[in-house]
Parts: sequence; structure tokens; C-alpha cells
Amino acid sequence: MFKSISCLSLVTAALMAGASQSAFALEANAFGDRLVETSRLMGLSFSYGSATLEGDTVTLSDFTFNFAGEEPHEVPGDVVFEGVVETPEGGYTAERATIADVEYTDEEEGVTLNFVDIVAEGIVLPAEVSLDNVIEIGLELYDRISAGPLLVTDADGSELFAVDLMEATVEDPAADGGVTSSYQVTGIRADLSAIEEAEAQEVIAAFGVEEFTASMSGSGTWWPETGELTIEDVDFVIDNLGSISLDLALDGYTEEVYRETMKLNLKMAEMAEAGEEISEEEMEAMSEGMIELMGGTRLVSGSLRYDDNSLFMKVLDFVGAEQGVDGETFKAGIQFMVPMMLAEVENEAFKSMVTSAVNTFIADPQIFTLSVAPAEPVAFTEFEELDVEADPFVLVDRLNVQISAND
Repeated sequence: MFKSISCLSLVTAALMAGASQSAFALEANAFGDRLVETSRLMGLSFSYGSATLEGDTVTLSDFTFNFAGEEPHEVPGDVVFEGVVETPEGGYTAERATIADVEYTDEEEGVTLNFVDIVAEGIVLPAEVSLDNVIEIGLELYDRISAGPLLVTDADGSELFAVDLMEATVEDPAADGGVTSSYQVTGIRADLSAIEEAEAQEVIAAFGVEEFTASMSGSGTWWPETGELTIEDVDFVIDNLGSISLDLALDGYTEEVYRETMKLNLKMAEMAEAGEEISEEEMEAMSEGMIELMGGTRLVSGSLRYDDNSLFMKVLDFVGAEQGVDGETFKAGIQFMVPMMLAEVENEAFKSMVTSAVNTFIADPQIFTLSVAPAEPVAFTEFEELDVEADPFVLVDRLNVQISAND
């Protein structure tokens, strides 16, 4: 991504080393202005008060984010870009960007928030910002963004909520043109014993989770030239209780759809800069616009999987206790009720599949999976055309819904 500069640029840099501070400020402002311009395509609107350059480090001061209909939010401290280089084409690269650690105390609530080590790496700003090259801009804007730990404490300094790390990465395009991005949020934890409500404490005690710990992660790959998109291993894990995983395969998410989405982002940024509040009518129009844009996108396949790690039996124990029975007795009752609940279902194959899967999972709660694999991809607009109310199973048949347990 343009890691070298031309001999002319080197000579220019040498000359600038002996130039006035105003010349340095001018170059720093050019970088800052390009950053502002580029971010608008991502739906972000911000401004800065001043820009300075020292060596290859650009510092932006009085960095302020603008949100439609809200007062500007100023970033505490400076935003510092290290390893800044101007490319031969007139764009910029920066090795990393950092902001000052955030510390905020709400005196009324008696809680303090600390958010540290906020970093962006592998930043690329284009020579020209336009909707014509918005795809390249979006895919090359950064390599990695990370932040954390995030810590929320009470007035005594005791931890209430924390996240160890939040991270998002974008890889360089693969040989087949696919661009993969991923995210992870690790070390999520919360002290549930601090919740004072009696009903909440009853649930917490029943589930034995005075400290909630969890993590999130996922990845996706987009092939701009073909419009294919996969969303893989989107996981939400609650330690010692269970986890949910999602996988999807789509097509029809074309470059044009992406470009039109960026137009909506640009409009949002422009409204924020103008200080305009977004009305309900405008929000509805934008939502309808997004639905229309995504109309040609088609569902190829997908699956939703639940992995149990004690949560199911704890739910049965809790619900059963409210009815005066233990969890095992309540479980037996559910197994007996499943065929009765499906008695009016006319689709015998579907009824048999659901009964088998549900009873298998209830008897030995491990894995429960719902998947779809239509014979032909289903366009999102087709969901509106299916008369589910008249025939509830038209969707089951069209999507080829499969339900299984402990596979």
C-alpha cells in the first residue's frame, strides 16, 4: 500500500526540514482535511481545531465528532498519527493512530469509566475521495482497530463491568478477489451481584452466575466482483452457560449496492455537519431505501446453532420451581407435550423432524441447529411475496428448513 516515496518526495521532505513551522502546519492540515473528507463516506463527520507535524507524526487537536441533531462530542486530548507518508499519487498512509485514554466519572451515578489503548493501524487515505473509488477506500481505510481494556467501577473502585479487548481487522484481498474482515470482543464480564432488584437477584441465584463472563467474534468475506458474501462463525459465548453461532451465505451484494450504501453514509455525515436533526420521515425513507437496495441480495444458505453448557437445565429448574416441580419432572412434561403441540401440523415430514430434534435435545441437551438450504437462492424481496399467513409452511418449503439436535 505505497510503502515507499519517490526521490522527488525525499528531496521535498529534506527541504521541508529546514522550512518554517507554517509550512509544516500546511502539510499537516492537508492530511487532516483528507481524513475528514474520507471519513464522510463512512458516515462519520468530525472536525479538528489545529494540525501540527513533527517528523512523520501528525497531531490533530480539538478533534470533535458531529452527530445529526446532537451537540458535538469532543475527543479528549489529541489524535496522533505516526509514520505518516504522502504517496506519489497524492494520498497518505499512516502506520498507526492513537487517542488519549478516556476517563469519565458520573458523579450522580457514582460510576467511573476508563477506556484505554485505542489504536488504528495500517491507515490509507486516497489521493482522491469520490463515490467512483469508494470501494477501494472502504476496503483499504485501515488494517486493524483495537481498544481496551474498558473498565466501569463504582465509587469504591470495585469493578462493575469490563471488556478486555475489542478488535476489528481487514485483510488484503486474496487471489480470488475476496476481502475478509473479522472482529472479536474478549473478556466481557459483569458483576451481577451489584444488581439490587430482588427479582433479578432471585434469577441470578437460580442460575449461579453472580459474575457474567462472555466473548464475541465473527468474520465475513466479500467478493466485490461477483457479489458473493459469506458471514462465518459469528459467535456469542456465555461462559459455563451456552453459546450461539450464526453462518450465512448471500449473493447479489454487488459493488453498486455498496456504492449506494456509501451515498446514504455521506448524506448522514452532511446532515451532522449541518446540525440537522433526522426526522422520523427521513429515517423511514432511509430505511426503505436500504431495503430497496438490498432487494436484489439473495439468501443462499444459513444456519443458527445453539451449544448448551448447563443453561437449558438451569432454565428448566427455574421454571419448574415456579410450578412446584423439579427440573427433571418439568423436562418429562415438555417431552410429552411436544407431539401434542404439533398435532395440527399437516406437514408430516416436518412434524417428525421437529419432534425428533426437540425430544433428542431435551433428553440430552448438547446442540440444537436450525439451517436453511433452498434449492435456489431466495431474494429478500421474495419474503414479502410469500403468503405465510395463508400457508405457514410455504417458508419452510421454500427455504428447505432443517432442524436437528446433537449432530
